[in-house]
Amino acid sequence: MPIAVGFAIVAAISALAAIIADWNERRHFTFYVLKPLTTIFIIGIAATVPEGNARAFMLLALVLSLIGDICLMFEGNGWFVGGLSSFLLAHLAFIPALLYGVDSPTLPLWSAGIVLWGLGFFIWLLPKTGPLKPAVLVYGTILMSLALAAIARWNVAPTEAARLALVGAILFVISDSALSVRKFVGSYRGAQALILSTYWSAIGLMAFSLTV
Repeated sequence: MPIAVGFAIVAAISALAAIIADWNERRHFTFYVLKPLTTIFIIGIAATVPEGNARAFMLLALVLSLIGDICLMFEGNGWFVGGLSSFLLAHLAFIPALLYGVDSPTLPLWSAGIVLWGLGFFIWLLPKTGPLKPAVLVYGTILMSLALAAIARWNVAPTEAARLALVGAILFVISDSALSVRKFVGSYRGAQALILSTYWSAIGLMAFSLTV
């Protein structure tokens, strides 16, 4: 635990420095070092956990997230699709990591609100995504599945670890929603700070959930 906390602290410091380096998306050269470095520190949190299937899935998800981070540092639809694909695979690994050890996952009634919000967001966003519409639709569906997996885990066993994972999954939905608005609707004030802070908080909380 102390080592995991140490990784969490240096990840938070690195994340803050990265956000400052890319304030208003000016892309200071240090951002290209700090962005992947922050995710590497978060990978370190999960690496401190003893061997187990949940750890393996979490590490795989975080490494795929790191690849996505690198892709999204560069402009162009090709890089965006690369990042989208990496994060889609990451979500597919996050889901079994979150559900590991949950024998009969069930969803509470309020989880329907997450589904309705996702449907409403899709209806609004998809007409703006052009040729990337199928990819965005598939990605969004998997992202919502990640949120539902975290809700199901918390519903079955509302432990501290489950709460951390649930908050992390919801923050991931917020981060990716903010990113998609910037990509397909237009940039807005504070977009990068919102996207990065919620993203690193999301994967950090999910990684740290393995340690409690």
